[in-house]
Amino acid sequence: MRIRWVLWLAAIVALGGGALALVQETNPSELLKTADDLIQVTARLRGLAPKTPISRGVKSRAEITEYLNEQIKESYDPGELEEEGKLLHILGLIPASVDYKASVLQLYAEQISGFYDTDRKTFFIASWLPVAEQKPAMVHELDHALQDQYFDLNKTVKEDAKLHNNDRELAHQALWEGDATVVMLNYELEPVKRTFSQLPDLAFAMRTMLEAMQSEFPVFKNAPHFLQETLFFPYANGASFLQKIWAQNPSWDSINKIYSDLPSSTEQILHPEKYYGKRDEPKPVDAEKVAAKLGGNWKAVYKNVLGEFSLSLLLSQHLSEERARRSAAGWGGDQVLLLENEAGKSAALVDTVWDDADEADKFFQSMQAWFQQRFPNARKSDETATGFSVIHDNEVSSLRLEGDEVRFIIGLPQSEAQKLSGF
Repeated sequence: MRIRWVLWLAAIVALGGGALALVQETNPSELLKTADDLIQVTARLRGLAPKTPISRGVKSRAEITEYLNEQIKESYDPGELEEEGKLLHILGLIPASVDYKASVLQLYAEQISGFYDTDRKTFFIASWLPVAEQKPAMVHELDHALQDQYFDLNKTVKEDAKLHNNDRELAHQALWEGDATVVMLNYELEPVKRTFSQLPDLAFAMRTMLEAMQSEFPVFKNAPHFLQETLFFPYANGASFLQKIWAQNPSWDSINKIYSDLPSSTEQILHPEKYYGKRDEPKPVDAEKVAAKLGGNWKAVYKNVLGEFSLSLLLSQHLSEERARRSAAGWGGDQVLLLENEAGKSAALVDTVWDDADEADKFFQSMQAWFQQRFPNARKSDETATGFSVIHDNEVSSLRLEGDEVRFIIGLPQSEAQKLSGF
């Protein structure tokens, strides 16, 4: 996502879930004074003194929800969220019965408590929660304000929005949210003289806490797995990434340097050694060259990058999580397209490249099993050692392996199956 806010998903690790108790409106002056007191605390914990005063304000739940809706509108081009949802439906990452746009809004409305606005350079505080319960979340958001003053988050957010690469955006969010999460944890741990670096792996620890508390978040609990995991990733995996960076060089300077040399993929977040060791950069993929083989009546109306993290989630829809992780770990690059023809029919095309032919074959073998589970009653056609097509529900889908590349298309009308001979 392209918006700066703090979610209870991050805060519950420190709060143990108590923050969900609703109370009457808190005195705004008390909230603002607490934020002022915590600015210097956050600066000390993070090792970054404010360059300029941090503006603060207080908003009601209704005002914050309205703000969220406006930011969603501003962050996406007209129709983009609907197209993204259509693509996720075709890939099976979101059930066909789920309204993707509505689910996103409901999910964030449930989670949001306060936020730092990179455009207005202002931290907005929730008016409906008691001061004591807000302090960790305040530290989290004030850290975002310091990040913005030193590393210009807004510039990166705006640059990312132009690239059609959600995987890169998610990696950047993992740095920012991981940073704010570990500072928040240090705030909570300071009384017992411990730090985030002494905790168990934070991706595991935060997941364990969340799973024990899902009943307190009904919208999150009932959200599609893909949305849950995508929301969770920047906080938990971002914090885990920084734990490992800190272990290599235990200093804020080592983390500050990352902001001038940003991670470029979720692969680097999931495998920090691919960032700080021998750098494994994503390979460019142009799926539109493959789409052109379908003919001029098919156009790409949406394009993006899935990345290792989302491809692993895709596999885990029908395979074990362990196999999904192993099969996605050799990711080299990809591009995904939502295709539409003149008749308004839609299909999803995913073109991937892997670190080598062996990694490509591993992913290909898992995708074969994925196809069998996704389309159990489909009829196979064009089967060779390097792929096949399946006919299902008046549609055709196809999977192909070629060297270190694997590509698949889902949902092409059966009447156009002959076009897959060149796929």
